[in-house]
Amino acid sequence: MDSAAPLRIAIIGGGISGLTLAAALKRIAIAQNIVLDIYEAAPQFEEIGAGINLWPRVWEILKEIGLEDALTKLLPEDAVTDSTPSLVFEIRKSDHPNGVPIMDMIMNGGALRVHRADLQKELLKNIPEYCHVHLSKKLISCIETDERVNLKFQDGSTTSCDLLIAADGIKSTVRKLLIKQNELFSELESSLEPVWSGTVAYRGLVPVEMLEEEFPGHRASKVPIMHLIIYPVAQGRLINVVVFSSSPEKEGTIYDGPPMLQVSQEEILSVCDGWEEEVLSLLRCIHAPTKWAVYAINPLSRWTAGRITLTGDAAHAMTPHLGAGAGQAIEDAYVLAALIANNHKGREGIPRLLEVYNSVRQPIGNYVLEISRIQGMHCQFNAPGFEDVREGDEVELMKLKSLIKTLSRN
Repeated sequence: MDSAAPLRIAIIGGGISGLTLAAALKRIAIAQNIVLDIYEAAPQFEEIGAGINLWPRVWEILKEIGLEDALTKLLPEDAVTDSTPSLVFEIRKSDHPNGVPIMDMIMNGGALRVHRADLQKELLKNIPEYCHVHLSKKLISCIETDERVNLKFQDGSTTSCDLLIAADGIKSTVRKLLIKQNELFSELESSLEPVWSGTVAYRGLVPVEMLEEEFPGHRASKVPIMHLIIYPVAQGRLINVVVFSSSPEKEGTIYDGPPMLQVSQEEILSVCDGWEEEVLSLLRCIHAPTKWAVYAINPLSRWTAGRITLTGDAAHAMTPHLGAGAGQAIEDAYVLAALIANNHKGREGIPRLLEVYNSVRQPIGNYVLEISRIQGMHCQFNAPGFEDVREGDEVELMKLKSLIKTLSRN
């Protein structure tokens, strides 16, 4: 590429997807002449979210871009970081006083868990020197011309780029602008706004020391459990807890309430009233639980138009039931970085590069989005053959195991 004409790349959003892309470009696009800008709407990088899963393929990507040593320090001492078969989840039926173990979910390499804020910090440390981060930059307009994409921000400032990458999350401004302005997206209005899944999630972090006092020997410090999703993060010092409450008939309706609010401990305990003591003791250790409406977007038939593309939640925001949202964002970023690294046609090669990215990642992202939705339904017995099962009902063990095998395949 002509050294006098660097490729100008703009990333909208400084979350996991945008930062992974920047870190990956530093590692694998060393031969390219790039000017990279990240525009983040918030005034600072916030420590939002809690635990996230790193499945084996995602772990290999993070190793490839140089984060292995830093992230390994954030894992428990007994974490499995190779392909050794290991426990992913212990699955129990806990919705009555005497919980019943159903099956252990084991897979090669298992799943590694880190706090989202910790991963974000390490990614920030690994962005390239040629990457400029701009805070308090909320995009309001992007217009593509023959050779550039012109950007305008809420503060009145403007700029342009050769390649615009939208990593601006589930409420993506770029996705909305594409659907409203680009004829290739004109039939995708159902994906304009996020859609409520009919599920709310109660979240909290529990210090291990507090849990040990409340329930000595509680398995949550060692064993991941679902469909309360429970697993240790922060080198095992904290337990990430998520309690799902679903109304499948409300999927696609308007959620009557704020997307997130702090609730009382009594409310989260009432959701699991009558459950086994091992669950209730854990919930009693959450002193400031929060309640989140779980949203997703309807699948997009394409993510790319001209010099503009979507990544991460902007492209495939999904429910959390596979623990795959962050991983899919990381895979998007890595594939996109690899294509940029191998682009030898400069600005002229961008539209073709993005079409290749779309053909590789869009089918996979949409597949995981849909399977995550189905997984959530199955975890709460909203599955064929379980139509008459209600919370607390006894269910034949072999029937449960058959359902869990489906969850494992997913």
